[in-house]
Amino acid sequence: MNKEQYISQLKGRMEAAGITNVDERIEFYDEMLSDRIDSGMEEEAAVASMEDIEDIIENARLEKPVTALVAEKVIKSHAEAKKNGNGVLWIILAIIGFPIWLPILCVLFSLLLVIYIVLWTIVFTIFVILLSFAIAAVASFAAFITMFFNAIPIPIGFAGLGGALFFGGLTVLLFKPCVVLAKSIATMIPAIFKKIKKNVA
Repeated sequence: MNKEQYISQLKGRMEAAGITNVDERIEFYDEMLSDRIDSGMEEEAAVASMEDIEDIIENARLEKPVTALVAEKVIKSHAEAKKNGNGVLWIILAIIGFPIWLPILCVLFSLLLVIYIVLWTIVFTIFVILLSFAIAAVASFAAFITMFFNAIPIPIGFAGLGGALFFGGLTVLLFKPCVVLAKSIATMIPAIFKKIKKNVA
């Protein structure tokens, strides 16, 4: 397959799948192919090294909100029922089942929202705790400095120095693990929702 065929098929599949911003996406893949060809690759080899068209379409579909994917699935289900001569029955069943499936959908969307908020709250909390240790270290050191101006007793001043060393060391010790943990959670969030979308789609 050459570049023109690949781009033509990709554009056709995107338009058929109802993907948004088709022209921008096609321009991106066209430039990617051109760069590989300009770097010395044969045209067929460059095309072969590209992501499979179906995978590109699937990833583009998963960029849509869950609500849009659910709506697409409902429309597709109705179209299939209509094609089989059960369009009216599908509508009747949808109306009868409305008191059942609507609350279930509301609960599912609420659950997804809660999961999303909780995961980002964990990331936020990690950095708040780290920041609080750093502030405690600075405040403790400031207390130690005031000892030299007779603002506080000497024992309390040295206790402040101990607190500064403790909280400062804790901040340095936990900084990298906290950043790694926060990045892991932040990376995990889109992966979780992508998997959910894939099951919905």
